[in-house]
Amino acid sequence: MPSHNFTLLLSQPNVDEETAADHLYGGSCDDALLSVSGGVYELEFDREAPSLKGAITSAIRDVRRANIGSRVLRVVPDDLANANTIAERSGKTRQAVALWVRGERGDGFPPPKTKVGASPVWSWLTVAQWLAARSEVTTKTVEDAATILEVNAMLERAPAKTSRKRSEG
Repeated sequence: MPSHNFTLLLSQPNVDEETAADHLYGGSCDDALLSVSGGVYELEFDREAPSLKGAITSAIRDVRRANIGSRVLRVVPDDLANANTIAERSGKTRQAVALWVRGERGDGFPPPKTKVGASPVWSWLTVAQWLAARSEVTTKTVEDAATILEVNAMLERAPAKTSRKRSEG
């Protein structure tokens, strides 16, 4: 069975880090590594499953079952990609990506989706589709990009559950 590597970004748990790790690892997340940096909680998985989507959805389910009061916010790697990220994900050089962007090597490179600061960023799915049409990446790369985009869209639509205390008085 193939192993899939991805990271889940989590909201801050309502338990301390040690308890969160115990609940996650004691549950079904023993194939993940919990890290916390600057208040950002990440759970990096190497999960065996028939498909990336199956691996991600089972990991999300297992995080919920761990009952640490944390919500899965996003799956990483995200769809937005700058030129450096495109080079890394495609296995090409930054110079090759720059040539694609300028239209000097191949026609029809996708336009940026938006800008972050002064830097353009692209939809990785759109770029991966363009690259696959040129046999620069595999169809699996496109399928994985589509899966992550789909799961992140689902996570964005999911309502945040908040707990409210009733004030009695």
